[in-house]
Amino acid sequence: MKSQRPLVVLEFGNEMPPRTFGGILPDGWQERTLRIDPLHYPGLADSVAGTAEQAAHWAERITAAGPPPVAVLAYCSAVGLASALVEALPVPDVPLIVLDPAPADPQAPQELLADLALAMDESAEVPAITGLPAGDALALASSFLLSVVVGCSPELDEEILVELTEGQRAWLSFTLTAAVPPQAPPAPTHVLLSEALDWPGSGAVHRFDVTAEELFRAPVVKALLTDLLGAGEREEPCCLPS
Repeated sequence: MKSQRPLVVLEFGNEMPPRTFGGILPDGWQERTLRIDPLHYPGLADSVAGTAEQAAHWAERITAAGPPPVAVLAYCSAVGLASALVEALPVPDVPLIVLDPAPADPQAPQELLADLALAMDESAEVPAITGLPAGDALALASSFLLSVVVGCSPELDEEILVELTEGQRAWLSFTLTAAVPPQAPPAPTHVLLSEALDWPGSGAVHRFDVTAEELFRAPVVKALLTDLLGAGEREEPCCLPS
């Protein structure tokens, strides 16, 4: 009996408020879904990895898990990684379906650092990291975040402080990579947009009269995904790995 091909989704586990594909996946697909959190790339909190390097890692994990995916789903800043991931898979033409894709933004790491720091200490003086080499920017931001946590909880030892900031540092590291315009723009197959966004790139665009939050739970979006994934299920990849 032929194994069912999985659906790969990229979701950020520590995003607030969280966004998940769970509310719009077609019936019966939940148990076939392989979820990837881009922030769980090994060592991401301590160093900056390029998009191609991250994509190769996740492609290897997907390939080792079984048959090639029916499609890859992603949203927001994960779209660049998802596009590179599709290219890194050992079978061609895996559809990439994206929701509200965000273009590379050089200011995003600075804005994220400010949000993280000021949420802990409204008086924190956030250092400037825009324009620095990515590794230097992460090192400066990491040291600063540790100092903010120390100011809030001076009784904690360094090992605990490092652990407490791991998720924040991984998010910054990923954002530093995603902020760099790629050599080749993302190439989604289908782009699903909420009412306020636009997409000037390639791919079939589907616009919905819903907010960004509603996009992840709207029945009309689920209906479209049902059609798209059903079509992908009927198409066999041309080159299955042995």
